[in-house]
Amino acid sequence: MADIKLNTEHLETRQRQTIYQKESTFSKYIPGGYSTTRCLKLTGRPMMYAILSLAGCAIMFFGYDASVMSLVNTNTDYLTLMGADTGSKRDSAAIGGLVSLWFGGFAIGAISVGHYADRIGRLKTIELGCLWGILGAALQASAQNFTWMAFARIIGGIGCGHLNTIVPIWTSELADPNLRGAFVAVEFTLALSGSTIVYWMEYGCLKTQSLPFAWRFPLGFQALFLLILLVAVPFYPESPRHLMKIEKHDDARQVLRQCRLDPTEIRIDQEMTEIEDAIRLEASSTSHSFTSMLFTKDKLHTRRRVILGAGVQVMQKFTGIDFIATYAPEMFTLAGYGGDKPALLAGGNYISYTASLALAIYLADRVGRRKLMLAGSTMMGVILTAGGILAHEVVSKSAKGQTAEANRLGGGVAAVLYLYTFMYGSTWLTTCWVYPTEIFPLASRAKGVALATVAFSIAGGVINEIVPYLINAIGFWVFILFALINLAMLIPIYLFYIETANRHLEDLDLLFAGGSHLSWRAEREFEALKEKGVEHVDEIPAREMS
Repeated sequence: MADIKLNTEHLETRQRQTIYQKESTFSKYIPGGYSTTRCLKLTGRPMMYAILSLAGCAIMFFGYDASVMSLVNTNTDYLTLMGADTGSKRDSAAIGGLVSLWFGGFAIGAISVGHYADRIGRLKTIELGCLWGILGAALQASAQNFTWMAFARIIGGIGCGHLNTIVPIWTSELADPNLRGAFVAVEFTLALSGSTIVYWMEYGCLKTQSLPFAWRFPLGFQALFLLILLVAVPFYPESPRHLMKIEKHDDARQVLRQCRLDPTEIRIDQEMTEIEDAIRLEASSTSHSFTSMLFTKDKLHTRRRVILGAGVQVMQKFTGIDFIATYAPEMFTLAGYGGDKPALLAGGNYISYTASLALAIYLADRVGRRKLMLAGSTMMGVILTAGGILAHEVVSKSAKGQTAEANRLGGGVAAVLYLYTFMYGSTWLTTCWVYPTEIFPLASRAKGVALATVAFSIAGGVINEIVPYLINAIGFWVFILFALINLAMLIPIYLFYIETANRHLEDLDLLFAGGSHLSWRAEREFEALKEKGVEHVDEIPAREMS
């Protein structure tokens, strides 16, 4: 009997070693992180609001950093220093290249998060992102030539890539299931607030300060967001899923009690069981590395999820938002405006863009991700088509000397640009960031979101590199081009994107367990499994998962 008991205990120990993992040794050398004694003593909604405030600061930095080049790109002192005022074709390449290098750094930051976020925790990953971002801000603000600025943009992108990959994961793992979409919507409201702040800051500096100050100060100011984060992060809760993964069950239970709106012991026990079952299931998965996630077929269908997560990020860039947001002054110039009007209209568009997130907050969890993507692409396709037609008429009337008529139609183009950004902000902006955080299994969530963020970076880099050429080469046809892309995107969204709103993250393993890639069949299979009382992927017959 003693031998049997010893063998049983040995088997249980081996299983626990297989399922759980030790916290990385590297993590011990990073100050801060989670502490039960240091963590905020808030519970319920106050804790949710506190988490949202910290996440909002991080995402506001993303919005600021993503838009900081809008008026820097038109600053004559900056262009001269970067050698982009020669009047040659190299100018567009240099301007677009420095914008795109940030996306390259963003991808490096995302991949880094995928490598160590599960080993050192979400909070310490946020801290590392802040350090990269502060270094990047300092180097950009002090840049003396093109090469210096290029490296500075990459380093700044690494910091932003860290934060924009890990913060949505952290909030999705802490938020109540019915609040995840609204959480991300609020965060990106703050992101657009960051974009609006930096745009008007740069405009004010251009009008009241010297040209060097007008581009150096905004680039350095972004470090303020990161310093606030560095000071605040050690006082916040860690992801309960990460705490469970490293066998800190009591800490995970305490975090769930603090972060749930209705923290009854039955509900907490149920969620703890769901997380542990997910850890056990995912420990048997073969997809734990970037390579295996991309090339190995497993019972959790991780590769399919990578395609969906990366796909939604690529599609959001191909909606055309960057050709209007990043190059907004140039787009309003196409509408026939001159002088300060393009810059003023672009700044007003940021305010409208930010306001659109109020609608996104309301719709995110009520309508769901899939319907928002379908509705958004449809409306943006129609709006951009109208914009292309109006812009064509502006060019035509101007060529004929019909200035009054061209100005009237130019107002229509400006209205189209405002409507487009409002529609994008209320539908796609939040969806493309929350969807990847929901669809991946716990074991590969950090790496999965990292791969989706890399896809965002590549698509963003490509779009930002070619947009200046497109605007110069095809003028108003750029509206029609992106209108057609939006309408074409309806096909993959309708066929393959499954609804994830208002579902426990652990339920999504079951939702993606079926053999069909088609969304409506996956939903039918999920309902059938629930009717049979199936709760975990391991309970599904292998023939139903092929």
